[in-house]
Amino acid sequence: MRIRGTKPEFWKSRRISSVSWDARLVLKGLESYVDDNGVGVDDIELIVTDVFPRDLFANSRETVARVSEAISELHQAGLVHRYKGEMDNLLYVSFWESIQRIDKPGKGRNPRPDGTFDYKESEIRESVASPPEVVAPVTGEQGNRVTVDQKRKTSPATQDDFFDWYVDYPRKEARAAAERAYTKARTRATQEQLIEGTRRYREDPNREPAFTKLPATWLNGGCWDDEPLPPKNVTQFKTGAEKRMDQGRANHDMFAQMDAENEMKELRQ
Repeated sequence: MRIRGTKPEFWKSRRISSVSWDARLVLKGLESYVDDNGVGVDDIELIVTDVFPRDLFANSRETVARVSEAISELHQAGLVHRYKGEMDNLLYVSFWESIQRIDKPGKGRNPRPDGTFDYKESEIRESVASPPEVVAPVTGEQGNRVTVDQKRKTSPATQDDFFDWYVDYPRKEARAAAERAYTKARTRATQEQLIEGTRRYREDPNREPAFTKLPATWLNGGCWDDEPLPPKNVTQFKTGAEKRMDQGRANHDMFAQMDAENEMKELRQ
């Protein structure tokens, strides 16, 4: 275990607030568990023994279950990478250089996902960066007509940008494909356009969770400019059993109405 610091930005981060409190605590524990390269052995027994020894002694089953669930949540949120090393399963704390400043880092014992061993040697933090668009050189007044929106649209995407968009998207699957699609999308749209389009899609009352598009599909299709979805046809998705139940209720209501009318006739006589 190592002494680590916590930057004030941690408590205001959108990507941190997207996970549960258990996951946040486990993440801080993992920061002390991993080496100066941000990498540790992905072994739940080793992690729990190092990070939560007293909890393990008090209630081993619950501790292991909660820590396992938290690490899975962190991985799903992109805050931890899980991958296979030569000898062990490994995990890497994402955005390592951004969250930890290490003055005299030791050489890593295990490689990061990109194969590097030394602090600040890795290029993972730039893995979703997109190169600026190649355009013909401009001069004079022509160059002065480049708008602010055009500059923003062609600016490189960062991993933080991707995460800020990804946490808003209503379906979390195929993250790697989503990162690639996001990089391409940023050459056609600004971060604000992608987030606004995502929120419209997420909050659309006619969006069916079962038919929500994969993140990469949504991005590759340029769906941030789509019109609202058409109204749902409720009966279209009803099963045969549900339709029979609806017919049964209708028949029940009809017979109840007939009984009430007959009873009124008898009272009048």
